Amino acid sequence: MNKKPSSNHPTWALAHKRPGTELRLIRGNYYLYEYKTVYDKEKKRARKISGSLLGSITEKDGFVPSAKRNLEKAIAPDFSGIQCREYGVSKLIMDQFTVYTDALQKVFPDQWKDILAIAYCRFVYRCPLKNIPFRLASGYLSDLLDLKPFSEKYSSNILNSIGADREKILQYMKTFITSGEYLLMDATDIFSASEHINLAQKGYNSSLQYDTQFSLMYIYSSDSRMPVYYRLLPGNIREVKSFKNCLREAGLEKAVIIADKGFYSQTNLEMLLQEELLFILPLRRNNTFISYQDLKENTFKSGDSFFTHEQRPIWYKTFEIASPAKSSNKPLKAIVYLDELLRIREDADYLRRIKTHPEKYSIQEYHNRKDRFGTIALITVLNENEEGTYETYKSRMSIEVMFDSMKNVLEADHTYMQNEQTLQGWMFVNHLTLQWYQHLYLELKEKKLLKKISVNDYIQLLTDVKKIRINGSWYLNEFTAHTQRLIDKLGIKLI
Repeated sequence: MNKKPSSNHPTWALAHKRPGTELRLIRGNYYLYEYKTVYDKEKKRARKISGSLLGSITEKDGFVPSAKRNLEKAIAPDFSGIQCREYGVSKLIMDQFTVYTDALQKVFPDQWKDILAIAYCRFVYRCPLKNIPFRLASGYLSDLLDLKPFSEKYSSNILNSIGADREKILQYMKTFITSGEYLLMDATDIFSASEHINLAQKGYNSSLQYDTQFSLMYIYSSDSRMPVYYRLLPGNIREVKSFKNCLREAGLEKAVIIADKGFYSQTNLEMLLQEELLFILPLRRNNTFISYQDLKENTFKSGDSFFTHEQRPIWYKTFEIASPAKSSNKPLKAIVYLDELLRIREDADYLRRIKTHPEKYSIQEYHNRKDRFGTIALITVLNENEEGTYETYKSRMSIEVMFDSMKNVLEADHTYMQNEQTLQGWMFVNHLTLQWYQHLYLELKEKKLLKKISVNDYIQLLTDVKKIRINGSWYLNEFTAHTQRLIDKLGIKLI
């Protein structure tokens, strides 16, 4: 075959040439081919790759399409009128999260749809800011909200605008705070790689890691078991100094600080008392406040000093403690609780470890520790009975679940935001998704489904519910019987 490329093609042949095509003269006949150029890394220059034959060209007939190409077009299915989008979670948000969307619409009347769309992308796909346009386009929520597609820059501008208006964020959060209820406070650390945000400072977290971070202070309702308030703090600010200002900003007087065992120190205790804050602090079992040698099992089991928690008897002993803060008049007390089922498990576990790990465990150490097994010691200034204090402390488990969902499920444990206002807006979106997550968690718990399905499983199963668009009309796509059973149990209406 004699190919003769030439730049001196006749005008009648050149008239049919267009970008991405090339003329070839083969055995005296002209043909039009596709081609593209790619960069050759080895030769370090562009290289042409020839493509398919498009057709022939004659002076009499002009361009004649290739018969093979016409056949391919004729038998190829036309998918141009078909689209498939996520529908299940989009419908869930619009139907079952109305308490949040209504509050959002009231506070941010011009931006609530955009905020909802960004939160949807975080909630379903945990995606970073750059992937939001793509993820939003793959879901049906934009159709339900009648939203136009928007870019990463537009998303960033929305977050920047929200983050610059702390008053509106506060207005939204106060919608979910009920006067007179108990509110629990706790904090967690968020690592940051940002170099241009004042909040990101070097500091130690609860794991004694020294890194650039900021702190996230949360207030959590013990009645609704929902997160209701948050505030970002510099990573080098001590938590106790910030508790009071958080209460002031939230407009609260009654809140209980519930910390973990690593929070307790003489200094922190004195600061809490001086600020006249309500708190429950758990103590490590080696704390000198408690003399465990005097707390034998039979010492607990005297009189009627017990209550029932989750169908288990809990015994307790209460001790008055002298306040280390001279300026505080609040009585300080320590309560030691004994959960006998927990004691039996810890006792058996330690004895088992003597056999399996004799280098770390011994019978001598067992006798030194056995009086501590099954106990929890709390220091508090709450004017509650022992059962109420215990129940309030145990509600901290819900806070831990909440933080775990934020850090692990929503992947918000670090950020690369370089602008503080955008960061504030981003954390507000995470607050919304955290409310949604907790809403679903409580729903699954109420319906006793948590042992069968997690919140994350719930979300992923609903993403299998899609709508398909065929020739301009939307239809509910097929999904599995397993998904249908879940939808029925949760009472979700898809139509």
